[in-house]
Amino acid sequence: MTEPDPPGPGQTLFRFVRYWSRRWPATGDGQERGRDVMVAEAVSARAPAPASVRDVAEQLGLDHSGASRLVAAAVGRGLLSSTADAGDRRQRRVVVTPAGARLVADAHRWQERVFADLTAGWSRPEVEQFHRLMSRLIGEQG
Repeated sequence: MTEPDPPGPGQTLFRFVRYWSRRWPATGDGQERGRDVMVAEAVSARAPAPASVRDVAEQLGLDHSGASRLVAAAVGRGLLSSTADAGDRRQRRVVVTPAGARLVADAHRWQERVFADLTAGWSRPEVEQFHRLMSRLIGEQG
């Protein structure tokens, strides 16, 4: 009987994603908060210019109606503000409110703490290399 081949890098990547996506609850308030962070980050990515619902949809890989629901929910919670576009009253322009900016900043601090905890036993060069490689993998400069 032959030994099975070790998992390839693609399998390892997807095991990595599945493993970490299950580590924190994605239900109830946690799920809602995660959605709020995602939509506020998507709007923040356009700053200082306001974002459209289409911009949010493209940033998050959603259809227009899904992005519209996320934006409306975040507006309702005071994390975003929405106004009619001056050139086309059918279009909405969205910006992050101070409460939304605090949410994003808090989420980013939490993300950094989690990463630091997960890599606590790693050397600084290992952490920096892992960061660079993750950034490269997702197509960002890092």
